[in-house]
Amino acid sequence: MATGRANSVEVIFDRGRIIGLWESGMPTREFALTTGVSQRSVQRWIKRFEEEGSLHTKPRSGRPRVTTPVNDARILDAIEHQPLTSTVHHTLSFPVILAPPDDGSTRQIFNVISRPLKKI
Repeated sequence: MATGRANSVEVIFDRGRIIGLWESGMPTREFALTTGVSQRSVQRWIKRFEEEGSLHTKPRSGRPRVTTPVNDARILDAIEHQPLTSTVHHTLSFPVILAPPDDGSTRQIFNVISRPLKKI
């Protein structure tokens, strides 16, 4: 079974397989034993599928993004052109995009650097 992001293609495929085997009449215990997925997980996905009719997970609450993909690209561009400049200096270069340095914006720069860049 796939592990990783909740709505990745591999995970959705595995959930679909769970539902397909369940709809074909295979007992959840047998499926759980042959695939290595816990019986509880199999039962949970069957229940969610019955209630919601979807294999995708619902969006969860959490901290909203601080930067947009466009701003991420601008930050990465600045870092590529000045790789030896400190993160704090880069933070001060983007006062409109990022919060003041004492507000965790240095961490925001690290998050942008570590996040895979999506095409804009």
